[in-house]
Amino acid sequence: MSCLRYAYMLIILISTPIFTGGFVQTKSGNNGEASSIHGQWATANDAKKNDNCWEHEPFDFSCKLGWDGFYKTGLERVRSDGPVGDTVEALEYEWHPHIPPSTIVDAIAPAIMASAEYYSSPSSETNRLPSILLVGCGNSALPRVVHDAFGIPVHVTCLDYSSVCIQMIKSMYEPTCPNMDFIQGDATRLHQVEWGGGLSGGKRFDVIVDKGLLDALMCGEGFDIQSFMEGMNDVLTTNNWGRHILICFRLSKSPKQDLIDLGNVNKPGLAWDFDIPVAGSEVGRASFNMGRRRERQQNIT
Repeated sequence: MSCLRYAYMLIILISTPIFTGGFVQTKSGNNGEASSIHGQWATANDAKKNDNCWEHEPFDFSCKLGWDGFYKTGLERVRSDGPVGDTVEALEYEWHPHIPPSTIVDAIAPAIMASAEYYSSPSSETNRLPSILLVGCGNSALPRVVHDAFGIPVHVTCLDYSSVCIQMIKSMYEPTCPNMDFIQGDATRLHQVEWGGGLSGGKRFDVIVDKGLLDALMCGEGFDIQSFMEGMNDVLTTNNWGRHILICFRLSKSPKQDLIDLGNVNKPGLAWDFDIPVAGSEVGRASFNMGRRRERQQNIT
């Protein structure tokens, strides 16, 4: 096992979230701005019970088999609680829980509003909804939060390569989230993903959100961050409102430079802002990073 892979696995193990919970959304105003999403964590007893259900032995975080086992075991434990285990909130679990959904909603709101305005304009060649791709979605509450956060319809695609995970979140969110897709696929091979709905391999999203996936992938031997991010770039809209949100453990200078170099090569590329101070970032190891569509060159500082 390489030193880098071991280091990332160790960081993930010691940083496993110590609390989870559901979120309560307040209604959006009529001015088109994003709703205010306030994290309402469960009571201490409920949080402790939910954490116990999702406790896990160490496994290879880059391995599909390991994640299938994680979701199977957690699901069995939650449902063993009887009626309580049938609630959506009991099935949700957050990685990097100190970064609240409101932070993500606020960061992507300009892209959602700009794309919605364009798609509804006479100059648009397509009549579609603003779209959000959640890569390595897991069983987070984030899909249902962003689905309802903006006061306008948006289309959310949940992508995970664990079939157990996808089946679980589909049962959780499909009844109440009409504009949501659930796709089993490999985020490192997005060109092979069958997006469904008659969409071709040229599917492009207005926003991509990665909350913890990069951390898991960097536990794997021979992981190529440039190849991974090139795939993300290929499915992100080329319009200037495109956003890539990356929430992960703090990146060293080398992977940051890889992202910048890739952004400079691709046309159009992404201009990255790293370690953005946001609510919650001061109490955890994760950092909030954002790539924006741009034309200019960028250098690391």
